[in-house]
Amino acid sequence: MSGHTGSSPSVDIAAIRAQIPSTQKYLYLNSGWQGPSPRTVTQAVQDSFAAEAEAPTAPPLNEYRLAIFRRARQAIASLIGASPHEVSLQQNTTEGINIVLAGLRFQPGDEIITCSYEHSSVIVPAYITRDRAGATLKIVRLSPDDSAAQIVGKFEEALTPALKLIFVSHISYATGQRLPIRELAELAHARGGYLLLDAAQSAGQLPLDVGELGCDFCAFPGHKWLLGPAGTGALYLRRELIPLLDSAKASHHVSSYYNFKDRFQSKGDTIDKFELTTVSVPLLAGLNAAIDFISQIGLEVVEDRALSLARYATERLAGVPGVRLVSAGAAERVSSGLVSFSLPNVAATVLTAYLWERSQVVARTVPDAACTRLSLHVFNTEEEVDAAVDAVASAAANGVPEKDYPSIQLEADAMTEL
Repeated sequence: MSGHTGSSPSVDIAAIRAQIPSTQKYLYLNSGWQGPSPRTVTQAVQDSFAAEAEAPTAPPLNEYRLAIFRRARQAIASLIGASPHEVSLQQNTTEGINIVLAGLRFQPGDEIITCSYEHSSVIVPAYITRDRAGATLKIVRLSPDDSAAQIVGKFEEALTPALKLIFVSHISYATGQRLPIRELAELAHARGGYLLLDAAQSAGQLPLDVGELGCDFCAFPGHKWLLGPAGTGALYLRRELIPLLDSAKASHHVSSYYNFKDRFQSKGDTIDKFELTTVSVPLLAGLNAAIDFISQIGLEVVEDRALSLARYATERLAGVPGVRLVSAGAAERVSSGLVSFSLPNVAATVLTAYLWERSQVVARTVPDAACTRLSLHVFNTEEEVDAAVDAVASAAANGVPEKDYPSIQLEADAMTEL
């Protein structure tokens, strides 16, 4: 598909936007960091919190809370084509990633392979695993315009018989590039290794089937493209691999029996061994509502709309003199709703802040790639893309006023502290 295709006539974008209060105030182009929640999500959180606050452990409330908790596990499983017995509810993607890396029992010389332009929640845990376990870490260098075959070829060249884990994002948070996960999983399996998938930028943006992808482990959040509350997420583990992983943190979920003399027995083969105690049921109620909201629109619709807008944005940005596209440079190569770019004489942090102050465009800076990124979701519009590109064109032609931009420090602090 090339260029701007427009939205499907069956999709009422105005009706979708009417359910998301953010769209009435801002040009919100940053769902890849955190998506704006629909009213149904915030209402579900508020209703659950109010109910829980009255008598949280009274039998009727326990029944209510358990139903929400169990439904969340089932909803996540249905979303990704898994069994509920393969889904562990977590607070975010990074928790799930750390569970897998800590549980795989790496030995000196075991090989981990990842790629360039990865999120810090991939590359930092990979380095920590290298340093703590004596594993070997290889970083494959990718270009945003690499084809699927080129990507597979680069990974294949890096592999050795020592491979333990291929560890990558489904969609690069910096370049928007979608990786050929099924083919990479086949490479890993052919050498007796595993594939751990960071689906932070794909869960909620496109249909996700862990069986079709062939991944062994998959972690993702509820607060990005799914438009759910922060503090929600999940980890998928292929059922037969659950006993393989140690639980780095322990709660009663790990135990099948213990006494106060000398006996303890681990059950170790059920998904709840990776979960601790006391969850936020109100946040899970919001996650359930978010999954309902996205599912009612349809993930195929979301994907088509995000791609259409991203290709339109790419075409428009490519026509602005001086703009360097960090994501794919040609519209037909765009494979997700993420578009990244920079200007030669304007720092990325300044450009992101300028978009906000000039046009109320909520974007984000990607420090590792020194660029500004737009995340284009189903609720976004061509007019919002036009406003963002017009602001970039103004900065390219006239420069950016030299002054203090408070949002620069606020963005940096939010990235590191929140």
